Amino acid sequence: MNRLPAKQIYLLSIIVLGIIALSIYSTYAIFTFEASTSDILSIKTPGSLSLMENITKYKQVTVPKDSVITTDVDIYNNFNYSLCYSVWYKTANEADLSKIKIYENNDATLTTSGTIDAVSSKRVKLLLINDSEDDVKVKLGLSYAENSTACELNISSDKKQISATLNTQNNLNNVVMNTQVKNSESGYLTYNDNETIVVDNDRSFMIGNSFDYKDEVFTLKETKTISINELSNYLNYYTCLDSDSCSILYRANEVSQKDEKYQITKYDKLIGYRKGSSGIRKVANNYYYYGDNPDNFIYYNCQNELDIKTCELWRIIGLAYDEESKRYLTKIIRDDYLNKQKYNDNGEEWTDSNIDKYLTKEYKLTNNLYQKELTFKQENITNLDQKLTDITYLDNQNKGRVMIMNLSDYLNASACTDKTVAEYTGDCLTDNWLNKGATEWTMTANYVEEMTDPETNEVIPGISNKVYAVGSAITASEVTSELNIRPVVYLKDRMLVTGGNGSFASPYIIR
Repeated sequence: MNRLPAKQIYLLSIIVLGIIALSIYSTYAIFTFEASTSDILSIKTPGSLSLMENITKYKQVTVPKDSVITTDVDIYNNFNYSLCYSVWYKTANEADLSKIKIYENNDATLTTSGTIDAVSSKRVKLLLINDSEDDVKVKLGLSYAENSTACELNISSDKKQISATLNTQNNLNNVVMNTQVKNSESGYLTYNDNETIVVDNDRSFMIGNSFDYKDEVFTLKETKTISINELSNYLNYYTCLDSDSCSILYRANEVSQKDEKYQITKYDKLIGYRKGSSGIRKVANNYYYYGDNPDNFIYYNCQNELDIKTCELWRIIGLAYDEESKRYLTKIIRDDYLNKQKYNDNGEEWTDSNIDKYLTKEYKLTNNLYQKELTFKQENITNLDQKLTDITYLDNQNKGRVMIMNLSDYLNASACTDKTVAEYTGDCLTDNWLNKGATEWTMTANYVEEMTDPETNEVIPGISNKVYAVGSAITASEVTSELNIRPVVYLKDRMLVTGGNGSFASPYIIR
């Protein structure tokens, strides 16, 4: 047998090595993700999700804790007939499945499931959200079948199909930081309120079919006085409940009788605001909404995230910098009061309070994954001559997911700045969106230890069992007083705004 010349052997060797190298590279390209940036993953041609008959392909990605990443998935049909397909996902640990949400990131119809023509391709943009405190490994996969009379994909129950799109989204923190100062004329907001008002049987009302509004005061027009049992004949009339003028006006929509008491069970509540400026400002490391009517409304605590009618109306206090995570967290407060509560039977410490127990054990929040549990110390103001910069803290260490506002939140929401607590009166309280007209608890203590005057040796008694309340005035109130409360939570920094502009008519929608 004749041997090949050395030159031909050398050339054949080069060709064989080239084919082997190309084969290895192609195999690597088929089964490997390539990252074009640190947070955008793209599956390149031919791609690990390329369609191959009778084969389901998947690839695993890691979504860091409390974060959002985007991924482009390129789907290729190399066959000469059309296919039905569906992109699915599952987690390496099934317990993590509820903590992961994946949306198609576009403004069109859902394309993560459908049909693809013969010898064609399409790109699917995905948004992956991890609400947990740990990194989660996610498998993205593709199931497909020939497009015949019926598509049978046979996707197993441990896999979830992507069923929703997000056409727009912006990080909530960025939205808050970029809020502009606005100037507004005086006006009022009309709330739909379903909290029952119980009325004595011998109660009389002054009602009017219209009103004037000036300087945050409603004055009834064409008034008449009626008894409570006549009110059902005058639905949609306005009343101040106690007089012909008020700062909060009511319009009854439904009246009933129970246990020999009349109840106004559905009504509109009109609350006014004054002409002035409002917006966002930075105080130390934090951001606060201030003024009488900033655009900081947000839907939260929804029974069904896809139906805003099931949501509660909350407002954004601002952004609080969390030293532990080195991130800004969005601090929000429910716009309506819960039932009145005693702060406590004895003692000013938050973790021992009745309110903390109520909010932790009885008040229901539908999505705890959105909230951040924080370690914090309780504010303490010893006297009204202190400024915000002089606030001290109790020694106790607290950890919580739901609480109520601090006095500093309330004062920073005012249009006034750089004043002592005692100087927050008049317009400084009126030009404050957190002032809803009724007295409510803060969680800021008024605790002063007993001390001896060094000059007179007189013993100055300490102050305890008092916590600050706010409303028409700022007062250190006995903890046994029954006052309004509003829950406050901190949202994780990964929250996205997917709709709304923050106004009362169009609150922010978050995911």
